[in-house]
Amino acid sequence: EATPLQKKLNQLGKYLGMGCIVICALVFVMGIIEGGNILDMFMVSISLAVAAIPEGLPAVVTIVLALGMNKMVKRNAIVKRLLAVETLGCTTTICSDKTGTLTQNEMTVVKTYTINNLTSITGKGYA
Repeated sequence: EATPLQKKLNQLGKYLGMGCIVICALVFVMGIIEGGNILDMFMVSISLAVAAIPEGLPAVVTIVLALGMNKMVKRNAIVKRLLAVETLGCTTTICSDKTGTLTQNEMTVVKTYTINNLTSITGKGYA
């Protein structure tokens, strides 16, 4: 399954592709109407299509994900795959357990991590 970022990038690619086709077709038709050579207008339209495609976009996305991975490593998060950074970036709540869920059939909050705060919660079991 594609990550949210992959879905958005695919959607962006479709919009850019469709927009590029429309603009290139308009340039071609307007050039022909103005009396331009068909071959010349075709070459101009193809050149415009090639120039409009952002070839550096994958590199920029990779760099941004790598920077996010570096930031997560500084916060003691271990990330194996680069796309996991993007998925974790969309996450609002993470519940993890070391022991107790299966053996005691309960999961209780012991610590909460917020942006800049670690809070320990005392007590045992349900309140």
